[in-house]
Amino acid sequence: MRPSDRSTPRLLDRAGTIALLLLLLAAAALYLATLDNGLAPSDLVGGDLITHQYAQAQARPSNAPGYPLYTMGGWLWFHGLRSLAPSANPIPILSSYSTLWALAALALLFLLLYKLTARNVVISFGLSLFYALTYFFWFYSVTTEQYTSAVFLTLAILALALAWDQTPRDRYLYAIAFLFGVSLAHMITILFIAPGVLIFILGKQPKLLTRFKLILTSLLLALIPLVSYAFIYLRGAQHPEWRGEGDWPNAWAWFLAFLSTQQGRDELTWTLGPFTDEFPRLIWEETSIILLILGVVGWFLLGRRHALLFGVTALIYFVFSYIDRFGNWYQVIMPLYPLVVLGAGVSLARLWRAYPNRLWRLALTGLLLALIIFKFADAYPRADQRNRVEDTGLEPGQILLAGNPPAQAAIVTSVEEKLSLDYLTGIWGLRPDVRAITTRQAGSVLDSGSPLLVTTDAAAYAADEIGRPLRYTSWSPNLLLATTASLPTAAPAGLVETNRMLGDQLELVGWLLAPAREPGVWQVWVALRARAVPSADWALSARLLQNGSELAQQDHVAPAAGFTPTTSLRPGEIVLDAFRFELPPDAQPEDVRLILYRQLADGAFENLAVIDLSSRTR
Repeated sequence: MRPSDRSTPRLLDRAGTIALLLLLLAAAALYLATLDNGLAPSDLVGGDLITHQYAQAQARPSNAPGYPLYTMGGWLWFHGLRSLAPSANPIPILSSYSTLWALAALALLFLLLYKLTARNVVISFGLSLFYALTYFFWFYSVTTEQYTSAVFLTLAILALALAWDQTPRDRYLYAIAFLFGVSLAHMITILFIAPGVLIFILGKQPKLLTRFKLILTSLLLALIPLVSYAFIYLRGAQHPEWRGEGDWPNAWAWFLAFLSTQQGRDELTWTLGPFTDEFPRLIWEETSIILLILGVVGWFLLGRRHALLFGVTALIYFVFSYIDRFGNWYQVIMPLYPLVVLGAGVSLARLWRAYPNRLWRLALTGLLLALIIFKFADAYPRADQRNRVEDTGLEPGQILLAGNPPAQAAIVTSVEEKLSLDYLTGIWGLRPDVRAITTRQAGSVLDSGSPLLVTTDAAAYAADEIGRPLRYTSWSPNLLLATTASLPTAAPAGLVETNRMLGDQLELVGWLLAPAREPGVWQVWVALRARAVPSADWALSARLLQNGSELAQQDHVAPAAGFTPTTSLRPGEIVLDAFRFELPPDAQPEDVRLILYRQLADGAFENLAVIDLSSRTR
């Protein structure tokens, strides 16, 4: 039987077009208003989100097996938008790639509903909006993940199968085969729909199995997207540091191990056992019990072949989710939910036509509206990812960069600071010349004569791990300039010169009180010179004053944030100490009270000097 040449009516009429545009505008506005724009410290440590962000920003392999097509598309999306706003926060740009796929999936869902409900605008719009508000779809539409693209591909495969069923042309089968290949080069579990689709197609035309040219062409089309895995191999070969933990004799061995997705397989539970607290409860919480029931009924209302398509797909998802019930099954199962929504649309359309009176249809409309309102109220607090209070992951790196480290600086950091600084320099593009290094790398930096900085968090252990006696002077409140030689003997530029003797051979050669770039942040700088080696170790206390009243106080047990005892100073050396204060927005400190003191053996305190420094008399 050759394909029919009869023309098909337009899928969308005027009402459908308007409804689709309203749906996409509403969803886009909602997703952009709740788009992820920050990172929690735990996000930077590891996981799917941060791996996808680095992959799309740097064209590197993502989670196994690498998602090559998705990653390359994300790279184009990110750098295309980034070229329009080079200094913009990259996190919303990266997250919006998921939004793009989400909107495409919603458009397909609406089109399928509009077709299956015989152009019922109310049901198609209402169910599409309901699905847009389900927690998992919403959450993964505003964060950097690949699951909305999996939903889109699933619906695209289904749409092609239904189009072939209406007009059985080979081009639809070729397109399905190609999307099967795309799924293999993207998220393999999308192919859970493949058995149902094949049953659906062969149930209508079993003789397709005898068309060897069609089968061979389809296989070739399915293989074409797999060429994209060359991207994974090439990038892994170019950057061994991107391969992750493990030892491999060569790039090919790593590539094969990476494609095996060992971590994902380790999460599977090949034993019988009870359900968990989440499985399968999250299924009906996501779809609602009433739509879940209506969805399954709707599958059967479409006919035997359609019921097999949807039912076999649902069974495969359910069995896999049971096996993976202790893993991330709730992510894998996401493409099944729009299939439930489609079935619910069929059931509601049947009810809509069964009782064609206004009151009944108002009741069905009210049901949809109630489901939408409930779903929004339930999902919004959890799905909203914008301006979360816990998104403080980049603050450590931002504080370090606010200290304006020297060009080409290498900074020994804590783990938290390194993760933050790597993101800011590598993805955000702030000070790409600055790099966070480990203590193992610090020795070569010292030998090269390049500036080595150590954060105040890392200074406690840096010298021991580097294996060299480091001496410090402050570069900023959170950065120390490290050296194995003498400290500077010239006062830093930009300070208010005082040259005031404090006692015990210590001289205050300069100071400064100034606001930082960050709102509400003030910094105090103090430069001390040793005329000779002091006889005692003195602590520093800096206190901000406004109109004679003390606003804030910070103490360091020694200069350089506590890491350069005064007795370690050599004659003529100058050590810089820096303090960082976070004050209320209306605070305007004018004076600094500086106290040098020490604690005696009996617990009492002895002051070496107490001086008030006024910015009004510079």
